[in-house]
Amino acid sequence: MLRRLGAICAMLGLMSGAAMAQGWQPTRPIEIVVPFTAGSLADRNMRAAAPLLSRELGVPVAVQNVPGATGYNRIYRAAPDGHTLGAGDPVAQMGLQVVQPQPFDVLRLTWLGHWSAGTQTMVASARGRVQGLEQLRGMRQPVRCGTFGGISTGAMQCALLGRVFGFPVAFVSVQGPPELVLAAVRGDVDLASLGPSLWTQHISAGAVRPILSWDAERDDRLPDVPALKDINLANLADVTVIRGVAAPPELPAAIRDRLIAALNTVVKQPEWEAFVAQSRLERNWVFSADYPASLGRAQQLLQENAATLRGAF
Repeated sequence: MLRRLGAICAMLGLMSGAAMAQGWQPTRPIEIVVPFTAGSLADRNMRAAAPLLSRELGVPVAVQNVPGATGYNRIYRAAPDGHTLGAGDPVAQMGLQVVQPQPFDVLRLTWLGHWSAGTQTMVASARGRVQGLEQLRGMRQPVRCGTFGGISTGAMQCALLGRVFGFPVAFVSVQGPPELVLAAVRGDVDLASLGPSLWTQHISAGAVRPILSWDAERDDRLPDVPALKDINLANLADVTVIRGVAAPPELPAAIRDRLIAALNTVVKQPEWEAFVAQSRLERNWVFSADYPASLGRAQQLLQENAATLRGAF
């Protein structure tokens, strides 16, 4: 009898150990809130990941587009129970918070990591008044910089470069990245900053000129284009596009760790590899409990340049 009871206890112990190893499991469908329009890269990232995340967690995963501050606020106000996730760009939102108050604190969100952190290429329109990087130094006439969504990361880059190089900035607002590309090609803006893949055909056609890779090191895709390190501004590299994944504030550690493990499983799947290759995304994803600490440098940089950003916007 005791031997049988011991065997039962051992079996229960193994089952309990397996459950603990598996960690938290969702009990209902997960909603992913995307505070960007349908078809945006943040949206496509989440829609590519959703079925893989569903397979890993064993529940349906639905993507909902709730553009703008309303979407971020929805993530922020959701219950921290693991059933609401969100896409987001923490750097862009930190910049926005510097300029104007928001109904939420973006750094209080539980940032789980990012799908990619993008190197951006700043280009000059062939039809604009800027022909090259050095021409910007001390330029007196306002330089027209493209922006979208209120304050885009590229617009912040333009404002910071203007502070260092001493040129005034005038912002031209468009609907989104495709419209910004068109504005640069037509000469409606002088400078614009987006991912290099969006500029490739227009650089080849001579419609825009790449003048700066917004990263510390040069981009292998544009090896002749100077990077921030080449002009002694490597410290500005943290102001870049981050395609992040967040959960509501105060997410319990057990739920956070289970979601991070699931996201790290997603990026190892062949379907995700195919999506990354097709979309020509950077392969620099990071999902870790330590991830929020990496956002501190960007926050400090934006706060140090708060007067510049407020004056520009």
